[in-house]
Amino acid sequence: MAEKVERRLAAIVSADVAGYTRLMRADEEGTLNRFRAHRSELIEPKIAEYRGRIVKLMGDGLLVEFASVVDAVRCAAEIQRAMAERNAGVPADTQIVLRIGINLGDVIVEGEDIHGDGVNVAARMQEIAKPGEISVSGVVYDSVRDKLAPDFEDLGPQQVKNISEPVRAYRVVLDPEAAGRRKAPRETLRVATAVSAGGSARELAILSGLQRKGSWRVPKNLRVLAVMGGIDLDFREAVFGPGVSEVNITSVMGGVAVIVPPHLQVECSGVGILGNFEGMNQGNAERDPSAPLLRITGTAVMGALEISTRPLGETMKSDRGAHIGQIGQR
Repeated sequence: MAEKVERRLAAIVSADVAGYTRLMRADEEGTLNRFRAHRSELIEPKIAEYRGRIVKLMGDGLLVEFASVVDAVRCAAEIQRAMAERNAGVPADTQIVLRIGINLGDVIVEGEDIHGDGVNVAARMQEIAKPGEISVSGVVYDSVRDKLAPDFEDLGPQQVKNISEPVRAYRVVLDPEAAGRRKAPRETLRVATAVSAGGSARELAILSGLQRKGSWRVPKNLRVLAVMGGIDLDFREAVFGPGVSEVNITSVMGGVAVIVPPHLQVECSGVGILGNFEGMNQGNAERDPSAPLLRITGTAVMGALEISTRPLGETMKSDRGAHIGQIGQR
């Protein structure tokens, strides 16, 4: 009787170094040392942070498996952004630049190795990715487009070896800072028209800490509750839908710190019940009347709620979530 084949669904990330042969011919030892440094200092720790598993290391790349496709895309995006920063100031002809492809699909498991169509599609996505970029399959796009902030560019159908039907591919549009191009502070606010008008979400921290920062998608209705815990909400690089986004915050014997960019339209109101509510001055002349409106209501019960305006680059006065126990950026 034939042995049963083990299969599982996985998010597969395939990455390689662009122009690796040229780099090795020019400086074999230097190229190896630079790539190993990137792997040990950035790539491998970032994969571990997002709960990925390195399936295999090749001379010029690696194959990684994730249980979550959202984690896979987030991890890849953070690696590419960090690689761009690490390459800043390095001569172009010696830079280690990655191409990354991501697919979500069924894989065949043999010991620690995986293979099959799911891996083949990820490898094809990597092949069509330009240096410093990420390409994903259509199934990845469908799975993450409403969960992550990055935009996507449709690359059309792509032929994949041993698969009869073409596979649609998308390019992940990384923010300009990933390529070393700094935005002016007023341009850090991005409006995502794809956000569902009826979208809602909840953030909860009980005896723990939670942070929302960097690039994240703001739902139309967000409810936030901290019970003997801490939450930091940083809206400076967040992606807003058009119109009004409502945020209702309750802090019970906990702390919530909110930071908004100077140009965002904000309405805030709240009350402290044996606690402290600190609103913000809403008369800032920098506010852009065409920007989306963020409406915040809050209640602090034997706790603290602080809403402040700070330009990108300034930190919060009190990283409450980090002090009480950070769950991590989600």
